[in-house]
Amino acid sequence: MGRYLPSLNMVVHASFDRIFQTPSSENILISSSTQIEALSNQFLRLPVQPSMGNYYEGGLTQSFFERIRVDANVYRRDVRNYADDDQLLNTGVSYPIAFDKAVIYGAEGKLEIVRLKKLSGFASYSYMVGNAWLPVTGGLFLGADAGNALSQEAGHFPDSQDQRNTVRTRFSYLLAPRIRFAAGAAYGSGLPFEFEGTATDALAQYGPEVVGRLNFARGRVRPVLAVNSSIGADIYKREKVNVRLQADGDNLNNRLNVIDFGGLFSGNAIGPARSFIVRLNTSF
Repeated sequence: MGRYLPSLNMVVHASFDRIFQTPSSENILISSSTQIEALSNQFLRLPVQPSMGNYYEGGLTQSFFERIRVDANVYRRDVRNYADDDQLLNTGVSYPIAFDKAVIYGAEGKLEIVRLKKLSGFASYSYMVGNAWLPVTGGLFLGADAGNALSQEAGHFPDSQDQRNTVRTRFSYLLAPRIRFAAGAAYGSGLPFEFEGTATDALAQYGPEVVGRLNFARGRVRPVLAVNSSIGADIYKREKVNVRLQADGDNLNNRLNVIDFGGLFSGNAIGPARSFIVRLNTSF
């Protein structure tokens, strides 16, 4: 639902979603097979039930002088039988599991300059907290994981996308009628990670550069930051033909950004190093 308030030049809105999500079908037959029991003398298998939940959101959009727009939203998501996935004995085979529930809530805002003379751009901020609650309600668990699943019947842990603070910005300025310069940055306070080993083990496998970007005491990746810029020029422009030359620079601060960390088959993600690209585009 939304409503426009002409006296304030504002739009307020609210929404509700009732969600139903079937379990992932990836390797679900493998994890359901009785032959998988031969891999360990200790195992736990529970049927994976569909996830059901309620999503709530509310916010507003405010315009100032038809040049600046502000968007703000708050949200909360309550999910039962929260879906996740796990790896089979640290291999590349993953299969669905589920936890009792999850609660995800947060707020986000965006300031956008639509057109302010020669300047345009945006700055956005997001705050998110996500936790999943024990016990496990579905999936296959072998060895020590089975024992942990049986013993841990209460408590909660951060969701894999629980990044508390995220900032993105990008601004563009018209230097000349055919030349435009843009710059921006992306910041993230760091995602949680789980590693089956010690910091010394990780150091031996991945080296000091990667491990230096991990906070093992907090169980989180250290903050990531990447600064970028670009400059473009229309070197030939007619009614039916346009030739544009553009140069882009990414991660100009040349920081080693570890996006996610979890082991060999658990989705390690390393951001690209400093890079430059020059492109020539012709449209007709």
